[in-house]
Amino acid sequence: MTAFVDITEHQMREAEERMSEHIAEHPVAVSVSFNPADGRVAIELSNGALFAIPARIIQGLENAADSDLETIEITASGTGLYFPTVDADILVAPLLAGVLGSRSFMARRLGKQGGASRSESKAAAARANGARGGRPRKVTVENEEHEGGAAIAKK
Repeated sequence: MTAFVDITEHQMREAEERMSEHIAEHPVAVSVSFNPADGRVAIELSNGALFAIPARIIQGLENAADSDLETIEITASGTGLYFPTVDADILVAPLLAGVLGSRSFMARRLGKQGGASRSESKAAAARANGARGGRPRKVTVENEEHEGGAAIAKK
């Protein structure tokens, strides 16, 4: 069972002052909305800055419908966002730093972008690889029966 602790007015004022100092040093979300016209989540910060990011590039929101993104809750501390329809929790500070999800999520996105690039250096590397015979053929393995046991023959 949770025990309740009496807090004095003085302790409450000190806690509020500490929170005010923290907010001044580390902006937190004060409002958030989703704009279906451009697919962006707009976050207003306590320092007056407004930050908008495409919702579908954030882990947990990539497959969400517009109707799933209409309801967004800000955590009590203002450091996070919660999308109840898709059960996604997003921290605000990493979003501001460009972190859109877990390490593996970010690596997949980066790999997808690199694989889809059409740079001259990538084309030159593909031509050079092709001049050497290209990608090696896959080797199939078959079992052959012999008198002393099984032997493996490669084709």
